[in-house]
Amino acid sequence: IILNNGDTTPPNTTIIVPLSGANLSGSFQVNVSVNDTSPVHNVNLTIFNSTGNVTGMIPMNLSTGSNSSGYRNVTFDSTTLPDGFYNLSVNATDSAEPPNTNISANVSKIIDNTVANVTAVVPANSTIQNGTILINASVNDSLSRVLNATFRLTTASGSTLTSWIYATIGTGSIGQGYWNTTFNTQTVPDDNYNITVNATDFAGNQKVINMSQIEIDNVP
Repeated sequence: IILNNGDTTPPNTTIIVPLSGANLSGSFQVNVSVNDTSPVHNVNLTIFNSTGNVTGMIPMNLSTGSNSSGYRNVTFDSTTLPDGFYNLSVNATDSAEPPNTNISANVSKIIDNTVANVTAVVPANSTIQNGTILINASVNDSLSRVLNATFRLTTASGSTLTSWIYATIGTGSIGQGYWNTTFNTQTVPDDNYNITVNATDFAGNQKVINMSQIEIDNVP
């Protein structure tokens, strides 16, 4: 124990990442800046929601700097918690006698480990298409919402025929909407193809499915 009776100021503690309002999935890193005139030996992360703490105190390790002025990190697996809204706080205690403790400002975040719901609209499965066609899918993600939706054509054997084609929202919102794009079928040979959709939410979850199989026929 370091005796420092002249130090009555608690550590200055600031959460650097994740940013407030971040959408998170999988394992994510928490980084905090901790500064004090006395060495800081105990820095712990706590995660809580509207009902209370959902974790115990999670020790954070010094990554750069010193115990008096440095950055602490810890990696947390978000799949251990249900999807939802959470807050982070960090508790730092210095080595003064008596010790001074500070709890950082709360940082809100959304944990979302669930892929978006995707439903094909057009073109319908097992239809014959020609010319320029509309490709449309319903994509819903009410928690972290939809970042983007893209489409591409693949052959019946699964080989990629086109690059990903970005869609835009035709109707609805990024939480629940219909994403559209057009494709000129005359740019590919007549054959049978799969239309694949990739829906990505703001937490980084991706759902990739073959939404429909079509036959392209532009030759009379």
